[in-house]
Amino acid sequence: MTDIEERLATRDAQVGVIGLGYVGLPLSLAFVEAGFDVRGFDINEERVDQLQAGASYVDDVTDADLKNGLTDGFTPDSNPDVVADCDVYIIAVPTGVADGEPAMGAVRAAAQTVSEQSGYRETLVVVSSTVYPGATQEVVKPIITDERPPALTQFAMVPERLNPGGDHEISEIPLVVGADDAPARTAASTLFGAITDTVPVAATETAELSKTLENTYRMVNIALVNQLVALTERLDADVWEAVDAAGSKPFGFQAFEPGPGVGGHCIPIDPQFLTWRANELGTELPFIDHAQQVNEEMPDRVVEGVITALKARGVTLTDASVLALGAAYKPNITDPRNSPAIEVVKSLRQQTNVTLVDPHVDSEEARIPLTNTVSDETVQAADAVVLLVDHDAFNLTRLGNQASFVYDAKNAMPEDASATVVTLGETAEAADVLAKSRVIK
Repeated sequence: MTDIEERLATRDAQVGVIGLGYVGLPLSLAFVEAGFDVRGFDINEERVDQLQAGASYVDDVTDADLKNGLTDGFTPDSNPDVVADCDVYIIAVPTGVADGEPAMGAVRAAAQTVSEQSGYRETLVVVSSTVYPGATQEVVKPIITDERPPALTQFAMVPERLNPGGDHEISEIPLVVGADDAPARTAASTLFGAITDTVPVAATETAELSKTLENTYRMVNIALVNQLVALTERLDADVWEAVDAAGSKPFGFQAFEPGPGVGGHCIPIDPQFLTWRANELGTELPFIDHAQQVNEEMPDRVVEGVITALKARGVTLTDASVLALGAAYKPNITDPRNSPAIEVVKSLRQQTNVTLVDPHVDSEEARIPLTNTVSDETVQAADAVVLLVDHDAFNLTRLGNQASFVYDAKNAMPEDASATVVTLGETAEAADVLAKSRVIK
């Protein structure tokens, strides 16, 4: 047993987490609960002030959870000295894509912080940020080993698998642990084995590939059903019912649903790491490129459906009143990153009047005007209610009985709603329904 492994096994190791966002904060509290002393560093002073005051800004971390963590051994700070001389460093900063290339600036800065703050004893460095295959070795390792002895530094890649707003606790989600040598793999497995089951793989690059594969799998299957929307609009068939029916097969099929597009940090971004990497290595992944394009076109398809419906109802676009429901990238969370709902609203606002409502999302963070509540009068006065995110906070039964017309991009409206409802992917028969519910304006 190596020195670092022994310290991890006995919980006598200090864990430094760099980046206290949607990944770093839940991880920090999980390690505190497992018995580790955890120091957290984030460059966002306002967020750190919130944490120190016991106020959480992450959906799956309650204020009570945070306060317990602060009491039991979690120390957040915006001064990098807080993570000085840690035994373990976990890099959990955001990544993205800019101008077609991976945006690795935050990862480089985090690696530099590790380099400057780590002491001269055996140390484990773990990358939990989502990165392209090869980034741990090509980006993180050179920065850190330029300042500290390589023989005293173990590197591992343990990609995050959190699901904001989901039903699974961290302890219920196995984590892939990749390292390029056995000591690092064992040390990282010992650390993360304290909070959940681990799945060791033989290289950091394999772990990086597994993460991008997971989200690319979801992206391309969502694109498949999204592409079927264009077909079912021309068939006497219901895409939603077809997905449900296919899902009754007990093997060989996993159900994915169509919608206004894909959002969040993972699904729209991670597949681009693979296509970029493929191009760097002299090959191509056209299947992924095409799927990405299909999903990116879905907000426009929703807009087209809404505009077509309004015209069919005899409503003049310049005089129309549209109420859009939802700005987050998925139900019951506060996160608006890459939300297709916002893209729909931005496009609609170029042609008609739109009020955007989301009970969870902050307008400043979403960078779009919105309100958190909606009155019955506003619903009743709207020429179209557009359901983009089916938050539990939306009383769809009430909305369906107050609205005159609903364009449902989530197939979530109650079947007995008194409003005229057209669903994304509706057949040509929807035109007959609209013609019978014309409201000349």
